[in-house]
Amino acid sequence: MLETRQDGTTRTAEAPRSPVWRQRSFLALWSAHTVSQFGTQITLFVIPVLALTTLSATPGQLGLVSAAETVPFLLIGLPAGALLDRWDRRRVMVVADLGRAVAICVLPLGYALDTLSVPLLCAVAFVTGVFTVFFDIADQALLPSVVSRAQTADGNSRLEFSRSTAELAGPSLGGLLLQLLAAPLILLADAVSYLLSALLLRSVRTRHDDDQDHDQDHDQDRKHGRGDDHGHDHTEPRAAPESESRMRTRIAEGLRFVLTHRTLRPLALATAIGNLASLGGALSALLTAYAVHDLRLSPGALGLALSLGNAGALLGAVATGRLIRRFGLGPVLIGAKSLPGLAVLVLATAAPGRASATVVFATGILACGVTVYNIGQVSLRQAVTPTALQARMNASVRFVIWGTLPLGALAGGLLGSWLGLRPALWLVGATGLLSCLPLLLAREVRALRAMPTGPESVD
Repeated sequence: MLETRQDGTTRTAEAPRSPVWRQRSFLALWSAHTVSQFGTQITLFVIPVLALTTLSATPGQLGLVSAAETVPFLLIGLPAGALLDRWDRRRVMVVADLGRAVAICVLPLGYALDTLSVPLLCAVAFVTGVFTVFFDIADQALLPSVVSRAQTADGNSRLEFSRSTAELAGPSLGGLLLQLLAAPLILLADAVSYLLSALLLRSVRTRHDDDQDHDQDHDQDRKHGRGDDHGHDHTEPRAAPESESRMRTRIAEGLRFVLTHRTLRPLALATAIGNLASLGGALSALLTAYAVHDLRLSPGALGLALSLGNAGALLGAVATGRLIRRFGLGPVLIGAKSLPGLAVLVLATAAPGRASATVVFATGILACGVTVYNIGQVSLRQAVTPTALQARMNASVRFVIWGTLPLGALAGGLLGSWLGLRPALWLVGATGLLSCLPLLLAREVRALRAMPTGPESVD
């Protein structure tokens, strides 16, 4: 569909969009996301077990491995966002998938050569983390270019549903595979998932691609004399090359936008505090060791318990829209943010005789809260951010919220070694509960009833 601009030129107008699940490009993006998430969830379960059973790692060493995977967000997260506002985001995601596939394959090779070690795990985790920085920032920045702004919440809900499904099946599948194969060999499944994800991403088309196709067709029309009656040049004036913008200026713009925005700032702060205590933070250094050593669960039993508990994520993904319509977006975000901390406190009460049931219950609370919160906060961030700032906003937010993950992982490992695993869990749970305070104190979030319709509707 074409529309005429005020200057007499034409461009592709925004046509009514079909449901996201019927759009070919979104289906390709969704499929790539799903495949990658399944491989990643298996890896997240297998690597700590590998470190514990094969290398006899301590909680402190588990913290180092977890920190190595997330510290790239502190080191390169901001420059990555500035670069991704200039680069082809889809192409970056393909390269990142290929890079992660190669990095993961190093671990089975190290196992075969008897050179597997904690430093090697840390090195692979760091390299994988670098590629993940670019992939994740590009992933969230790409969605608004694949679907209309009004459909981002629906798109995020489906992507979050896939992540939740992967979390549900991944640990169980990882536990089953551990009964059949050596842990390093299972990591090959993750490498294959990244390769398949890269293939799927190559078929994703954005609305910018469609506009370019129209412009090329229009250029051909003009070349063959099929332009307007007056021979006017419809070619858009091209913007100055992005390279003229200095990197530090672009980074500062993204940070300033997030840190001065009355909605984004409390969201970033609440998520950052929560991530200190999350599965990517302190809990990642404690959970596997606590379950295997203190609760005496086998890796297979732990995988099954985590899978059953992660059914709470499916419940959260399905119920988020209804919860927001019933209670309002702000109250739902606040309530969901408090659930992971409560779940860790429940986990700290577990005893060997009821270990599996407690892990299932605690994981269900955590997964439901994380899912509802992520659908709401990611959609809210995208809704209040102009398209041109999407990548830098995501990079700036990720710098703040993922920057606390390595700190939390290191702190969790140290606390587990110094105080013991159970006392450390009590501290981690209390920290998680405090994470909802920035949302409670921010009227712009607390009073939100529905999703904003665009950047101009808030702040």
